[in-house]
Amino acid sequence: MAHEIGTVSHGTMRDEDLIPTFLDTLESTETRERLIGEFRTVVDALDAGEDLDTEDAGYLTEALFDALGEEAPAGAYFGALEGDGSDYGFWSAEEI
Repeated sequence: MAHEIGTVSHGTMRDEDLIPTFLDTLESTETRERLIGEFRTVVDALDAGEDLDTEDAGYLTEALFDALGEEAPAGAYFGALEGDGSDYGFWSAEEI
């Protein structure tokens, strides 16, 4: 699936906000299902509104960044927009 250039999440850097948004962005890829399985306790805690284990949530967020980076359109990257560290999305690599 081709992702569009632009914002996926803005205004937060909290794992509990980023994880669901990033998982939704991956939609129904095998990578998404693998990450949900691998980090089931984090996903279950989010679904239940419980506090997250900070270390596990951090690892999942990092794994999601990597997975979304692999999903970036040709000539683009996934990450924070230069100048706004809370604006995550797919950005043209030519602009950096």
